[in-house]
Amino acid sequence: MLRQRRWNRRTTILVVGASMLALCIAARRLGLGIDDNGPPALWLALLFVTGASLVLIVLAQRFIEILRRR
Repeated sequence: MLRQRRWNRRTTILVVGASMLALCIAARRLGLGIDDNGPPALWLALLFVTGASLVLIVLAQRFIEILRRR
């Protein structure tokens, strides 16, 4: 019988947030969602902000957990 790794919620949120940031960087490099001289498109900006906020939430939870252990 194979053992399946069970992901907790924190790991899942971190992976989703990091994936959103990676997609944002890839879209920017491919030239998707940007005009010639204008700001990025709304969907690209929202993708970045959402991904960054998910990663920051996980990092803040981990930091608080470390501080509580001391």
